[in-house]
Amino acid sequence: MKLFSVRALPALAVTTLLAAAPVFAHAADTPAPVSKGGEQAEAGSKNATLTDTDLSGYVGGVHPAELGGLLNYCNQGSYVDYDESFKVLQSYNKKTNAVPDGQEGNMYYARGTAGQLQVNGKTYSIATSSIPVRQKTCKAVLDRAQAAL
Repeated sequence: MKLFSVRALPALAVTTLLAAAPVFAHAADTPAPVSKGGEQAEAGSKNATLTDTDLSGYVGGVHPAELGGLLNYCNQGSYVDYDESFKVLQSYNKKTNAVPDGQEGNMYYARGTAGQLQVNGKTYSIATSSIPVRQKTCKAVLDRAQAAL
């Protein structure tokens, strides 16, 4: 009986792999998830649609902590000059207390760091924007943060 079970294991593994093959094939054809704003998400899809909607005009209406998070997103993505934006980010976060000591986190800052901005109850994503739109929006974020200092 022991000999039978040892031989059955490789057969079971092959059977399981063959049974799961249609699931893997279907996953490759599944479109990217859609964000709240209606755009397709960028990650994980070769067919993702990037939007050219200019988000820079919305920067003035975001929460101050969200602006700090957006600047962090822009800084990490190299959409603005790192040296300049990092200094502004540190000063801005200190002035606005966007990242308070001893707290688990700030949802506004986290949303901004994820590349999202919320204006008038709608959420927009810089991450699903084309590169020129990201750069323009990030420039607006940096300018607003500098003006607040």
